[in-house]
Amino acid sequence: MNFKLAIFDLDGTLMNTSPGIFATANATVQQLGLEPVHDPKQLSKFIGPPITQCFVKVYDMDPSLIDQAVVLYRKEYNERGMFNASVYDHMVKTLQALKKQGYLLAVGTLKYELLAAQMLEHFGLASFFDSIRGADASSSLSKADIVQNVLDDLGVAKEDAVLIGDTTHDQKGAAESGVAFIAVDWGFGFPKGMQKEPSMYAMARQVEDLLTFL
Repeated sequence: MNFKLAIFDLDGTLMNTSPGIFATANATVQQLGLEPVHDPKQLSKFIGPPITQCFVKVYDMDPSLIDQAVVLYRKEYNERGMFNASVYDHMVKTLQALKKQGYLLAVGTLKYELLAAQMLEHFGLASFFDSIRGADASSSLSKADIVQNVLDDLGVAKEDAVLIGDTTHDQKGAAESGVAFIAVDWGFGFPKGMQKEPSMYAMARQVEDLLTFL
């Protein structure tokens, strides 16, 4: 299949953002009088879903506190957490190669769109992408909504696009939006060595594999 557009998830796909996310999440709940979580497996559930779901999944937070938690989280993440991250090895060279081959590239993330754009700029990745789309202030957009925003931005048909991501939330978003899906196993969702599923176009084991599948 020849794709015109590759849409990348951010957390766990382009970058290892876990140190900043986990520290920010714990700082947020402590401000609300709740106990922090230190188990890495439990904290990993904070990456992937919409942020409103994350606080319930990881901290069993009362729904009445969610809106306040989101505001506190974004403030804390903007001030201290967002740059506590790193770009995965070989990602820059892979993006350079894809651009040289003529692909349109985009980011489709459930991270707040403004924060995502600031992070990508800070880490020198923003210039690779023709569209950067993320969650709105209400965190009401689904992954499929965000993928559709990218398609609309660039005027690309769903049949010509592929989403690349590390979680079942990415997989579901690709299915709901009608784009192909390449899973990666270096992030926070799919375990290392996981077998490719029928709904996946491919399973990438290392960043350079993307050059083979695209």
